[in-house]
Amino acid sequence: MSETKMTTCKIELKNKALELQNELKKQNMDVFFDNNSFKDYLVRLSVSSKGIFKGKLSLYYKPSEKTYSLKRQITNPKTNSIIEATWNKLNNFETYSSDSGIFEVFVDGSYVSGITGYGAVIYLGDEIKAELSGSVADTQFRQFGGELKSVIETLKWCSKNNVKKVRINYDYEGIEKFANGKWKARNSLSMEYVNFLQTAQTKIEWRHIKSHTGNTKNDRADFLAKKAAVAAEN
Repeated sequence: MSETKMTTCKIELKNKALELQNELKKQNMDVFFDNNSFKDYLVRLSVSSKGIFKGKLSLYYKPSEKTYSLKRQITNPKTNSIIEATWNKLNNFETYSSDSGIFEVFVDGSYVSGITGYGAVIYLGDEIKAELSGSVADTQFRQFGGELKSVIETLKWCSKNNVKKVRINYDYEGIEKFANGKWKARNSLSMEYVNFLQTAQTKIEWRHIKSHTGNTKNDRADFLAKKAAVAAEN
């Protein structure tokens, strides 16, 4: 196998790995990798602290989306938490603190075997306040129906719990573009969505987070949506 084939996207991976290495060094963690650590679209990293091995990381790059994802094989909860927080900071995934009073929600939809599911995880700081999930009766819009439904159910929960402001983190861009009018609502589902937003009492801040980029909170919403779709099928 040629060297070129073995090191596809090596420059991008190396640069991101060095960023992560530098940030974790500030947390008294050492990250090691060398030329043998690279494979196509992947670099494997070893993590230690004060000379003690802590675990391994797998850093992936998806050139079509220009996105990175990080998989962790770390058993120590404190180490895992530090690495997650550092990764979130590098990728602008940081969330509001509980002191801000602003709730943070991660939403997603899924379409599995003809069933549409939705999922939402609601946080205040690092504490999970609620997890919402279920299926959507109208499946013609597939997973996008679940994406919009997750926002509607989130705002219903916010209304019941007197939440003044929420930031909604999403990966389907229609969630925000229907809301701000950049996309015209032309079907029953998107029109229902827009009409619901217009009556919502909770102030909304939007943030786009690309899917499958190693954000565990977003991954949890995705898991809930898939689980709901599978449960409805059975």
